[in-house]
Amino acid sequence: MYTPHPVDRQLLARLAQPLRDLGDTLLQRQPRQAMADPALMKQTLEAACRRAHAALAPLLRELAPALPLAQPGIRPQQLQAEYPAYWLFDPVDGAVQYLHGLPLWTMTLTLLIDGRAVLAWVLHPALGMLYCAAQGEGATANGRPMTVALQQQLAMAMLGTSFPNYPPRPQQEVDAFLRRLASIVPHVLAQRWMGPASLSLCQLAAGQLHGYWEQGSTLYDWLPGMLIASEAGAVVTGLDGSELDWASAGILALTPSLQPAMLKLLAGHPVA
Repeated sequence: MYTPHPVDRQLLARLAQPLRDLGDTLLQRQPRQAMADPALMKQTLEAACRRAHAALAPLLRELAPALPLAQPGIRPQQLQAEYPAYWLFDPVDGAVQYLHGLPLWTMTLTLLIDGRAVLAWVLHPALGMLYCAAQGEGATANGRPMTVALQQQLAMAMLGTSFPNYPPRPQQEVDAFLRRLASIVPHVLAQRWMGPASLSLCQLAAGQLHGYWEQGSTLYDWLPGMLIASEAGAVVTGLDGSELDWASAGILALTPSLQPAMLKLLAGHPVA
């Protein structure tokens, strides 16, 4: 079990400004409107990610020489067997929005130990918001402590989600998402898509959303937001309430009082 060490807080502070600077650079280079050429979209995104990795890697080596930085395109699972601890960096989480000139994208950095996130940063460059968390030490937004909003009534809850959005979008995945969406929408105040999971989970931590759910198996996308949301008081599980791990088929993150009702809805059972 990982135990927070005093160096963790130093890392949170030392990396805050470099991440802001990198985010500002990518924001300045972001396309201002939708790109029409798929090849140019790919080239633009890859160039942005290479530039960010090249800028951050030397600093991470200086601060923590023993910790490797996962390279673009390498799944975290590939590193776990060889490295008990490593950095996971996503310069542009929300690439489609980035390439269409929209502000709903983030930059994330996570330190994983034994497959679990223990330090996390999520930067929303468009609004200048930096969300941070260290396991067991709480979560902050621009240095201010965060806590989830208390909400007892599901009918007053505002939720975030994401939908199957990567080709070829298997029909069974689309159908499963629509069934879940149809079971939830009549029972909540609002169901919204608010950008990438990392941003929505931070909005949950900040008390701006009451929950977030998503089907799929992209734990590496959820890790930084999971830590930040849980450190702010959210309960984070799989869609069926089980422990979230690399085999999970979805994520459910909520202010705690809403979890029983949401689990019933997702299981297809009526709620009062």
